[in-house]
Amino acid sequence: MRRFVFTLLLAMVFTSTSSQGLKLFSPEMKEAAPKTQTVVMDFLERYFTDLPNVRQTSIQNKMADDKVYFRKGKPSDLYQVCDTMPFSISLHDRYYEVNWQKVDEPFVTIVFPAQYDLLLGAQKDEASTTFKNAVLASPQRIEEVKIPSDLEQVEGSLYQTKGDTLELASLSDALYYNKVRESYHPVFDNDHLAYSAANLFHGLINDTDYRMYVEQSVYGMKTINYTITLSQWLNYCAEWGLKVFFAVEEEREDGILALVIAQSKELGYHHLLSVVIPDKFIIDQNAVLKVRMTPYIPIHNVKDLYQKQSTTHQKVRWQ
Repeated sequence: MRRFVFTLLLAMVFTSTSSQGLKLFSPEMKEAAPKTQTVVMDFLERYFTDLPNVRQTSIQNKMADDKVYFRKGKPSDLYQVCDTMPFSISLHDRYYEVNWQKVDEPFVTIVFPAQYDLLLGAQKDEASTTFKNAVLASPQRIEEVKIPSDLEQVEGSLYQTKGDTLELASLSDALYYNKVRESYHPVFDNDHLAYSAANLFHGLINDTDYRMYVEQSVYGMKTINYTITLSQWLNYCAEWGLKVFFAVEEEREDGILALVIAQSKELGYHHLLSVVIPDKFIIDQNAVLKVRMTPYIPIHNVKDLYQKQSTTHQKVRWQ
């Protein structure tokens, strides 16, 4: 009886406002926020607008299945929230906490997973199918010329950033620079192909662009093929705030076989790319980068997938 009364009251509150949708954030807030925070804002408004329309389960069960919980307050309190209330969006270890304050006291606190399918409102098959369009729709990134302050000498005039690693010591987000007199310049030369390729995928080489021939996995063990440019890929990474990790898996006669992982902790996924980079890419801007791509891998699955793919990489030969 208690659950029935709660659900009925909650449905009545939602029904009274669902026609126009729940508005928790002003357009100005969304415009000023990073892309991933905008996704969180849109998710909260969409989720609690659509919640009364659930079928074949109760609202309580739906929220429990999605792991959406109120630490303070209740769903109906959201209709007292206005865009002048102080609020915060905090990313913890794989989950978000969103908090509103009222009269300097916590008013509503919601927690939910940092999980892309929940936040984007799209299952993996749908997200993968629209992935190419998302890349093409990304705005041009702002190219900043800024020398990192944490450079460490590798050897001679070669320096690198300290960087982070992912699963493997060789899979890092390190950047590479040559020191000439008192100036630092991104490495991009035939003597350091691996470092040059890493800089390329980290967006340091602004005056070059390459075509990327992509073979992308989609739902149902199928693949789709398309061509984008490296700059379009870098635009996408910049828009979504992806952290890029790079490693050379094999140096071959025809070039480099590299592993690239673009990570979004904010949305809980990785994009995994296996890239063949021709040996003459430094001098030949018409070179084509051949990519096998698996998008939207949940963060906790990336190690297993990498280990599975790494056993077959030496069998890959592009025609």
